[in-house]
Amino acid sequence: MPVYEKEHLNQISFPLGGIGSGCIGLSGNGRLIDWEIFNRPSKGSLNGYSHIAIKATDRSGRVYAKVLQGDVCTNLAGEGFGLPNITMAGFPHFKNIAFPGEFPVATLTFSDDDFPGIVTLTAFNPFIPLDPDNSSIPAA
Repeated sequence: MPVYEKEHLNQISFPLGGIGSGCIGLSGNGRLIDWEIFNRPSKGSLNGYSHIAIKATDRSGRVYAKVLQGDVCTNLAGEGFGLPNITMAGFPHFKNIAFPGEFPVATLTFSDDDFPGIVTLTAFNPFIPLDPDNSSIPAA
C-alpha cells in the first residue's frame, strides 16, 4: 500500500459522499476541497473557511491549537495576490502528513515537533460496488 507524503499530497482529492448525493474532497494535506454539493461539478472549489481544527493541552497545562491540515502547496500565486485567506494558510498547522492510499477509508496522520501528540483523521466514502442503495447514502 502506498503512503503519500510531502509533494505527493498535492494532487489528492479523496471523495467523501454517496453517489448522486453530492461530494466533498479531502485533499492530501487535510483540506476540504471540491465542494460539489450544489447539483453541478465544482472541482477546485473551496467553501469559505471550512476546516477541521484541534486543540490539546499537555500535562503542564500549555494549550495547543492547530488547523488540521498541512501546507498549501498548489497555486501559490493565487491570482497574483497570494493565497486566498479561505485556504487557512497562515494559521498554525501541521508540518508532517502521511496519507495511505486505501479506498474507501482515508486515514491521514498529522504530526509536528511543536504539538504534544500524533493526530489521526479517518474519513469514509460510502461507495459499495454493485450496491447503489447503500452507495447513495448522503453522508461523509
